[in-house]
Amino acid sequence: MTALQAALLVHGLLGGADVILNHELLARLPSRPGAVAEQRLHSAREAIFALLFPSLGLFSWHGWLAWWPAALLLAEILVSLRDAVVEGDTRRLPVPERMLHVLLFINLGVIATLLLQGMPGWRAMPAAVAPLPVGAAGAWLAGMGALALAWCVRDALSARRLRLQAGKRA
Repeated sequence: MTALQAALLVHGLLGGADVILNHELLARLPSRPGAVAEQRLHSAREAIFALLFPSLGLFSWHGWLAWWPAALLLAEILVSLRDAVVEGDTRRLPVPERMLHVLLFINLGVIATLLLQGMPGWRAMPAAVAPLPVGAAGAWLAGMGALALAWCVRDALSARRLRLQAGKRA
């Protein structure tokens, strides 16, 4: 297991805890009027991780293709920054959620650092997508990617339902 894979696994576990504990149990976002924008952002984030987890868990990206995981990570950072603003504007975050968000942002910095450290070597290689050796880290990251995709669809449907309900009330 590489350090980057380990950081991604930690991110998946922290993110999963944030979703279950904070978004589902405490804030009940899928049924909360006014959470449309937040649910859309969460769906976008989950789509990014549905791609990023297996991309870095199962493959090595060489040459100009090394920009693929870097672009995904940049997209995640932008979504997270926007989400932090939307969450702060629409609801008061409980202490566990604020604490998990700090840990997630720290870990996102670790992931970005590890990715950026590997970029020069990957970029110097001929363009290719090479499978990584089969291992538990890759399998877990692929599984986390599948869960992120399922949750992406769930949050997108939730955002749609909340938007339609708000339209009926108006």
